[in-house]
Amino acid sequence: MWRKGWVVSMVVGMALAGILWSSPWAGQAGADVAAIASPEQTPAAVTYSAEVWLDMNERVVTGVLAARFVPQDDKAFFHLYPNAFAKQADLGSANWEHVLGKQREPGGITITAVKVDGRATGVHYEGQTNTLLRVPLPEKKPSAGTVVELGFRLQVPYNNGRLSYHDHALWLGNWLPILAVKDSGGWWLDPYTAIGDPFYSEVANYHLRVHLPEGYQLATTGLESAAVVTQTRPQQQSIYELDAWNVRDFAMVVMDGTYQSVSGKVGETIVRTWSQQGDDPVAVKSLHETAMKALDYYGKQFGPYPYKEYDVVKTGGFFGGMEYPSLVFIEEEFFNTQHNMGVAVVAHETAHQWFYGIVGNDEVREAWLDESLTDYATMAFLQEKDPQRAQAYIRLRQGQSRAAEAYARRGISAAMNVAAFPDWKSYDELVYGRSGVMWWTLREAWGAERVNRILRQYVSEHQYKLASGGQIKELVSSAAGADATPFFDYWLNVRLDLAAAAKEWLEKGKHE
Repeated sequence: MWRKGWVVSMVVGMALAGILWSSPWAGQAGADVAAIASPEQTPAAVTYSAEVWLDMNERVVTGVLAARFVPQDDKAFFHLYPNAFAKQADLGSANWEHVLGKQREPGGITITAVKVDGRATGVHYEGQTNTLLRVPLPEKKPSAGTVVELGFRLQVPYNNGRLSYHDHALWLGNWLPILAVKDSGGWWLDPYTAIGDPFYSEVANYHLRVHLPEGYQLATTGLESAAVVTQTRPQQQSIYELDAWNVRDFAMVVMDGTYQSVSGKVGETIVRTWSQQGDDPVAVKSLHETAMKALDYYGKQFGPYPYKEYDVVKTGGFFGGMEYPSLVFIEEEFFNTQHNMGVAVVAHETAHQWFYGIVGNDEVREAWLDESLTDYATMAFLQEKDPQRAQAYIRLRQGQSRAAEAYARRGISAAMNVAAFPDWKSYDELVYGRSGVMWWTLREAWGAERVNRILRQYVSEHQYKLASGGQIKELVSSAAGADATPFFDYWLNVRLDLAAAAKEWLEKGKHE
């Protein structure tokens, strides 16, 4: 995610964001899955199949989702993120207002039915505003799979965030129920926080059947170019069947006829940028070219992009940009004028396709990991394609990094849980500024090729998996021939007393 707020103010100051069956669909859907698969893409351990209907007048999505997986426990937990915006939720703090705005309407998701292997069971909510669903599971052999089916009704809230709408589009981020992660530490059932991207998910395969009113079009995490589209009469609907393999989430934007796309190809990937009639054509062209150039650059530096489509979509809101697999939301402001930061935002969200998308991590406890690598990649791309703009961006981040040193006296660091940050300003300056500059400092000492080689190895070893900060520190330590702990502690934990040790490690590693 690229947050506008404090960053833009600093840049300006420097004068420069239903019914579902228990078996998978056959026929064409099976052919699509075969087409998506490649030697590098093995099926994920979890498969979600969903059939959904959209009511664009009421902003309601109804449907049924089936999750197929091998249980790791006698229960499963699903995140119901939309319930963070329920009427009873306490969203009155300054941090919530910063991300959601003042003008908002509540929404949320109601689970209407639950079935386990075809047998009905009760609906068991957990969490302060029902942001979790607990599903009891029957005893099975360790390797035996199960199918959990959830009927749901989603009332889309109105706000400036990831899940909202305006008169011409509805954008659905973190909308479908999704299995919580369970590992050696147990179940991770973190709430939806006001600060950061409080999400943690493993890759899955998705197959969606979307019933759309006539006159609307889709951009999704799935493959629109390979979708099976059926027109129905007299219902005047279009039915899209879409697939996505090995993705951490499935996001979607529903747009009316005021939207149009420009497209191009980077290797085998179709890149589309979606704007509206009346948008600044020069700005749209700049954003589209940035998406294509960035996708190409990152693919060469960090490893091939494995997905066949990438959509950059104009939405409302105030979030600057938000990443999802094969799809990013970009704030409307950047389409209406040639904003200096629009290019940086698109470059940043595109880099997230590698750092969060291809390689996942715990964005709750280690938000610095994907954001620091993403912002490093953004700086590197801008330096390659637009050095003047890059220098302004890098100076911005370096200024934030120096300002972040004041947090050491307050015990605030980049390595904290997102819930521990007192405000968005501290999160921006530490997670983006301090952490991103850490990697840029390494690049200045070791050179771009050496740092990018480490990141290529990181992506290669952890593609479609979950990685940790400890694992990337091990890679850096190995490349340096010396334990990188002083360097990481100085930058991430703002251990100012380790400045000399961090510099000594950097110099030693330079000659390895």
